[in-house]
Amino acid sequence: MNILLALDSIKDFENSIEIGNYFKEELESENKNNKVSILPFLDGGLGTVESIKEVIGGDFSYVNVHDPIGEASTARYIIKKNMCAMEMAQACGLRLLYKDNLNVMESSSIGLGEMIVDGLNNGCENFFIGIGDTATNDMGMGMLYALGVRFFDKNLNSLNPVAKNMIKVDSIDISGLDKRVLNANFEIATSLPLTLFQKNSFLDKRPIRKGASPEEILRLEKACRHFSKKVSDFLGVSEIDFPYLGAGGGVCWALYIFFKAQISNSMELVLSLFDFEKEVKDKDLLIISENVNEFNGENSINLSKFAKRYNENIKIIFLQDEDYQSLRDNPYIDEVYKFKIKSNLERGDYEREIKSVARAFISDNLSVKI
Repeated sequence: MNILLALDSIKDFENSIEIGNYFKEELESENKNNKVSILPFLDGGLGTVESIKEVIGGDFSYVNVHDPIGEASTARYIIKKNMCAMEMAQACGLRLLYKDNLNVMESSSIGLGEMIVDGLNNGCENFFIGIGDTATNDMGMGMLYALGVRFFDKNLNSLNPVAKNMIKVDSIDISGLDKRVLNANFEIATSLPLTLFQKNSFLDKRPIRKGASPEEILRLEKACRHFSKKVSDFLGVSEIDFPYLGAGGGVCWALYIFFKAQISNSMELVLSLFDFEKEVKDKDLLIISENVNEFNGENSINLSKFAKRYNENIKIIFLQDEDYQSLRDNPYIDEVYKFKIKSNLERGDYEREIKSVARAFISDNLSVKI
């Protein structure tokens, strides 16, 4: 049987490639005739760098950066010729902080800017940046600061680029902007169609995940609106707001308004890189998993739709984590298989749990002759 796996990270542990390899090992050991391929499941967040490397190759580059609350950290990204692939979560991710250390008002995206500068230093001109799983909410103020932009209050005091200081911005100076960035091309990949201040705003619920209190969310909204107006007025453009600009705590907006970044849905970009039409045509079975709490499983539904378009006979099974909300009914997924896995496991225990899920899945799906 020819099988294609497209498995999202589970319980915020590992990336889709490693999860896929756990399943692949069990599927191929069960039946020597099984031929299993892995499609990176990309949402822009945790595991983006590893997933993209699986598709395009390249080499890892390491750089010292500041994490969301200004502590020293090391991030890695991929370089291939004059192109680099970065994951914002490497420098600004939730996983870098203990829950008790989350502090959205003191958060900064400066680490992402430091990664971009390092990419420029390494000769990169084309930047692919995955946005997701971030602990910051500064509308890109920190990223811009790392690239040379300076912000001042009404008394011309220089402002530290953290979220709480957006409300204080009175003037902006771009004379120190790294001019190399103006000749670079930016492509953003995210699965978060968040607006700034409209329906599905990045301020609705996301800051809670980043440690914000209800009072701080009110302060953040006021600060973000102020910052958006100040930057737009400085650049001489109208304020803009549409889906995806709110991703990464507003970093997408900053990359778009300053550098005209292109914004793509993460999985659609992977499908184009992966030549999905060719890959899926000879497959008998497609197995998908995703955290449905994030935007109702749109990536899985769209992936299934494309798979059926290119191969109407393929069977599609969705792996449903019982701890997440259920995937809504749709005509493209043939079967839902429910599983449950513990949280907060060590690496070895986690691998055993995933392989146990795979073995149970194989046992329960003998009808499809796995």
